Parts: sequence; structure tokens; C-alpha cells
Amino acid sequence: MLTPEESAGRDRPSHPAKKALQSVQVMRGLAAVAVAIYHTHLILAQPEYGGVSLFGAVASKGWLGVNFFFVLSGFIIMFAHVKDVGKPARLGNYLWKRFVRVYPVYWIFLTLFLIAAYRGIGHPNFSWNTENLLSAYALVKLAEPLSLPLQVAWTLFYEMAFYAVFCTLILNRLLGTVVLVAWAVSILVNSLVLGHEPGLLQMWNDMWCAYFLIGVCTYFAFTVIDQRWGVPLLALGLVLLVVTASTLAGGRIGVTQKDPLVLLTLAVPFALILLGGALGERQHDWSFSPILRKIGDATYSIYLVHSPVITVVALLNARLASHWIPPIPLFLSTAIIAVVAGVLAHIFVEKPVLRALRDLRAGRRAVSQAAE
Repeated sequence: MLTPEESAGRDRPSHPAKKALQSVQVMRGLAAVAVAIYHTHLILAQPEYGGVSLFGAVASKGWLGVNFFFVLSGFIIMFAHVKDVGKPARLGNYLWKRFVRVYPVYWIFLTLFLIAAYRGIGHPNFSWNTENLLSAYALVKLAEPLSLPLQVAWTLFYEMAFYAVFCTLILNRLLGTVVLVAWAVSILVNSLVLGHEPGLLQMWNDMWCAYFLIGVCTYFAFTVIDQRWGVPLLALGLVLLVVTASTLAGGRIGVTQKDPLVLLTLAVPFALILLGGALGERQHDWSFSPILRKIGDATYSIYLVHSPVITVVALLNARLASHWIPPIPLFLSTAIIAVVAGVLAHIFVEKPVLRALRDLRAGRRAVSQAAE
């Protein structure tokens, strides 16, 4: 890879070397914090938890962190598996990595949540129907409508759809490219022209799926755009995010998230922020504090556990403390506790589970090689 000084003297863009992008991980963590703040705002505002409604102008926009996750996922999967494209022999490795990254930790937290709900902790508002629970564990829609125990898991259903489609790229580069282009066209026609509501099958044509494809395109832009454009693109993305968040995301979330044109528009600033941050880091060799990096590493655990933790803190304040904690300290402490709980879950649950599964696979490989 050319250095920033060398690339400055060339007309063609510099191509980034394959190494970890701290900026992407940090932005991922900040998105998780934004979602935690949003759910703190949402849960504490409920009458049974004291009706605490603070920082609404900002906190109510925290759900946009989910939009960033979708774009980011497309970018990361392409970044991590670009060398697997067109190599069918690597499909098994890809599937194993995706399975290990998503399911085991999710199953642990989902089971713990179900046990707590069964014991009457909190206000469970999901169906105990067998098909509904099987859907929750499989992350595949087997019933419609779904009422998920861990409500944030709705995003993982789309994630699994993207992982499945990405398999075609690994099996055959041309086939995968055709499938992804056809998928993009189908999403745009279904969402913007036909206006179909997502169902068991229509979910595959939901505008949320387009975010993954935008993330894939963002990765390829990252490989060809000159690094000197990083900071300007990042600044432009941030400005557009402020504008779009204040104008397009000001209404009710249930309405906004079902408007495909609004969702598509909101994807633009996140793609620019992601692209600008990655390019800027490559040029300026940015470094970030260990705390931000740790939050980024713990994003998945934060995402899975923050909402139940917020509910528990709100319950304790309502039932044991009789709402004596002042609103602002309650809001801030609840959001911080939720994030810290996610980091601890990452350290003491997620990391050991992933390490054990890696060791298990390494052991099986060693046995297989010895047998040969």
C-alpha cells in the first residue's frame, strides 16, 4: 500500500491494506450506545417506571444507530470475506464464522431472558407459541406476526437473510454479483413501486435489506477512493446525518421505519460516515482510547442485553426506591449501567464462548490432520 505522502503524488486512488479498522469498531460502539440511550428514553418514559422523559430531542433519535448497524454489516462482511469470493471451498468456513458470531451468545441471553420472563420478572409481552419461540431461536420467520422475547433481535432476521444471499458470491463471483444486483432491483421495485408490506417472504424485499447492499458498495468505494477524501466525506456525512435526522426522523418511529424512501435517504449519511471514517483512519493513522475500542468490541453484547438491563434498573427504582432518584441522575445512570452491563457480558460471556468454540474447532482440525 502507498503511504499517504506517496499517494498524494499519484492521480489514482491508493488501495488499503487488509488490517483492522479501529474507526469502524468505534463507530459501531457509538451506534450501540445511541440505541441504549434511545431505549433508556423509551422505557423510563413509561408511567409504571415513573414517566421520566428527558433529552427527547436527542435521545429519541438514538434508534438511528440500528440503521448504521445495517450499513456497517454489509461493509464488514465484504471486508472480512472478500478473499472468499468465488472460492466455494471456503463456504464452510464462512458459514461457521457467521454461525459462531451470531447464534451461541444470542441463545444464551435469549434463554436467560425467557427464564426471567417465566418467573414473572418484568413485563413480558411476547407469545409463548411454539412457532414464535422456534422463530426466535432460529432467527428465521416461521410465523407471522412475530412477537420476539428479545425485541432487538428483529434486526438479526435481516442479518441472516443477507448472510444467506452472500453465500452466492462465495460459490461463484458472477452468480453472486447477478444475485445481489437482482436483489437490489427487487427491493427497490417492491418497496418504492409496489409498496408491499414485509411478511414471511416479503421481508426479503424490505428496504432494510438494501442497507446491507449499500454497505457492500461502501466497501468497494473504500478500495478505490483516494484516502485524502476521507475527512471531507466524514464531515459531509455528519452534516447530512444532522439534517436528515432532524427532518426525516422527527416523526413516530413506527411510521418512519416503514417509509422505504425515508429509510433509503437515511442510509446515505451513514454510508458517507463509514466511508469517510475508514479512509480518514487509513490516511491519518487515527488511534482511539481503549474505552471506545472496548465498547466497540462489546457492541453485540451491549445490543442484546441493554434493554432488559434498563428494565431491571427501572423496576428497582420504581419498586424498591419508590422513584426517589432524581430524573437526570436516573436517566444517565441507567444508560451507563446498561452499556457497562453489555461490556461485562462481552468479557465474561461472549469472549469465553467464542474462545471455546475456536479452540473446539482447532482441536477437531488437529485430530483430522493427525488422522490423515
